[in-house]
Amino acid sequence: MPFSVEDLALTALVRILPRSRYRLAAQTDARFQSFAANSTRIAYRQQGATPAFLIFSGPGQSPHAAAMAAAAWAEASWRPNAIQRRVRPGVVVVHVAPGNQLTPAGPVAGAAVPAAVWTVDSAAGRVATEGRPPGSPPPSELRHAASALMRGVPAPSLGELDLAEKGVMQMRTAGTPRWLSGIAGLFLFYFALRYGLTGLFSLIALPSLLGQAPTPLYVVAGFTANALILVGIVFGAALLFNFRNLAHRAPGFASTVPARRNLAWGSYIAAMVGLAIVLQGVVPALERQTIPSAGQGDGTHVTVTVQDDGGEVFVATGGQLVVDLTGWPSSEWAVTFKSSNPSVLELMPDKTESPATRPVATFRAVSAGFARVDAGSGDGKYTFQVRVDIGSP
Repeated sequence: MPFSVEDLALTALVRILPRSRYRLAAQTDARFQSFAANSTRIAYRQQGATPAFLIFSGPGQSPHAAAMAAAAWAEASWRPNAIQRRVRPGVVVVHVAPGNQLTPAGPVAGAAVPAAVWTVDSAAGRVATEGRPPGSPPPSELRHAASALMRGVPAPSLGELDLAEKGVMQMRTAGTPRWLSGIAGLFLFYFALRYGLTGLFSLIALPSLLGQAPTPLYVVAGFTANALILVGIVFGAALLFNFRNLAHRAPGFASTVPARRNLAWGSYIAAMVGLAIVLQGVVPALERQTIPSAGQGDGTHVTVTVQDDGGEVFVATGGQLVVDLTGWPSSEWAVTFKSSNPSVLELMPDKTESPATRPVATFRAVSAGFARVDAGSGDGKYTFQVRVDIGSP
């Protein structure tokens, strides 16, 4: 059903004010008298790098003249300062009228700052939003308002509009304590350096990993934890930098009650620390339990054979690893053994049989860490490699 410019302004502003941090201006406000005559409702946002006007004009009013005058005022009044060194004002005038009375939608040429006229057909509900000056509200809000009014939904009351504006004022006082912001900033910086890139790779690889044949639990858990940490880093950064006004919209974090905000931040930090513990403690433990080791028992005496080539085994610190390559042809038994990290896994010559007789070598797990055992026949036709994970039994 047809609606008036006042109906559309009330319906749209009830949602736009708290979400985009606009405020209402009275039609008698002396600052805006140069364009008040061509407007029905004036909303503005003057904080931040993109201050903006959102003006509603009705039938018989000139949205173009309102846009030009508002742009001139914005260019003269919203200037860079010591705190905000870069300012990009914008002006949007919403012309609401029957289709045959609408001004063409689009950017306003010659305006002192970027300005645009958006149109709403009050008889058909059609919305045109060509042009997006800095600080513009989401066009979807106008479409939502026009659609609701066309369905016969009554426009909000002035009391509801006043309550929406009070919500903007309350949110401005709901900032995060400086000490908590500082802790969260350092926390996020560390996590971004430590887990950011790994989390990105995990997020990309996880879908294909889950679609493959049976994947070890520790692999899925590690990739999932990395991906969740990345999501947490992005969410925390968006809160700290108030991306798209998230700090004033996220449940808990935007609460006007300090205790509730602190609880939300504390829960966030606890969740991130918990994910780090899973990644650094739980996943390696699962990995050690999953890694196959022939006759490993408690990991103190482990034997690998040619069947374990390219695999991975766990050896307890202080334990022994026997590499038995007698499965190779006897003509290839002149084998050389070596450890990639002797400080972690050292070859024991006194317990290693002569390669000319039997290619069997014994290694001792010196300390926790990772090493690789490499072996090769004299002519290079046969090679062997196994990764060794050394830790507590």
